[in-house]
Formats: sequence, structure tokens, C-alpha cells
Amino acid sequence: MTELLDAVDDLTLPKPVKVQTDDGYTWATEDALLVQLREAVSSSLNSGSGAGGSPSTRNVLDGDALQKAAIITSQIGDWCRIAGMTGDQISRDAVTDLRAWHAAFLSRDEPEEFYLQQLRAWAAQIRAMVNPPKVIEITAPCPVCGEGEYVNDMGERITNPLALTYRPDSDHMWKNSKVLCRACDAVWIGGDAMEELRDELNDKETA
Repeated sequence: MTELLDAVDDLTLPKPVKVQTDDGYTWATEDALLVQLREAVSSSLNSGSGAGGSPSTRNVLDGDALQKAAIITSQIGDWCRIAGMTGDQISRDAVTDLRAWHAAFLSRDEPEEFYLQQLRAWAAQIRAMVNPPKVIEITAPCPVCGEGEYVNDMGERITNPLALTYRPDSDHMWKNSKVLCRACDAVWIGGDAMEELRDELNDKETA
């Protein structure tokens, strides 16, 4: 049951995070994931104010957040009813209801695997939504296909097919990073692959 509680806490409790500043690193408190999702939804309901970034980017984020929040809140409500909670005990607040569900679930003799997988999936989806990975173009031809250009979905020829995707806030940034060649679909994933790609690019430059 400890893993299940950890998964519930991950979605419902604020947590300390290390933040990079001009003077080094400092610690700050990050809102619970479900709270961050709710704030992304509320920004779409504010007329012209709320989340930063361009309106087009914000609308996509908020639209996805609204749909995801509705699905999660509804699912948690269903779990509460299955756990024996009555309608007046369900608040429709995802944080409150998820913690109440967990307390009710502890008294039931029921496997937790399904719930654990779903909670972890929600956490991953929310993180990807509110904090999308960074993408950087690598200004070198692909060492596999040799192409320095690729054709995008609009049929346009674009330079620099190699794209590095990473999360700067990850504890294992390079381990979780990925480079994709958009010309030939070659992929490098993880720290060892990043080193291999760097060596291949250096060899091409010195050849």
C-alpha cells in the first residue's frame, strides 16, 4: 500500500523542487500535480489573463488540460462510488476526492495494481502537459543518413533534421533525453547514446 500512497501523494501534495537561478540553485515549493492541472484549466476560463506564453500555445494547453481534468475528476468520482462513498461525500474536487478515496480503499480487500498504474499514468500525463520537454535543433547533418535537411508535414524542406528532446528539471536529464533524425527516423536515447552521437558528429567534423 506504500506505493499506492506515494502515487496519491504525487498527485495531491505540494513538493520541494530545486530551481536554477543566476546565483546557483535554490529550493522552492511546487504545487501538487492536480492543482497545476486545475490552474491550467482556470487560465483558459479567464478572459485574456492567466497563463503566460502566446495565446495559441496557451489555448492548446488549456484545451488539453480541460479535457484531462474532466476525465480524471470523473474517474476519481467513479472510484469513490465503487469504494462505497455516497454522493454527498464526493466533492468533485480531484485532490479532496482522491485522498478520500484512498482512505476508503484501505478498508477494502481489493488489488491495487490497476489503480497504481492509472495514478502513475495521470502523473506522467500532467507533467508532460504542464511542463513539456525542451527541443533543441542540432546544427549538423545526421551521421546515419547524412542529410542536413528534412521535409516537414507541410512539404517544406527544413534544415537541421536532428532534434534533441530533454527535460531540464529531470534528475537524470541525459538519461531521459532523446535525439531524433526527422529525415531518416534514427533515434538515440539516453546518456550512452548521447555520447555515441557526440562522437559520431565529432568524427564527421574532423573527417
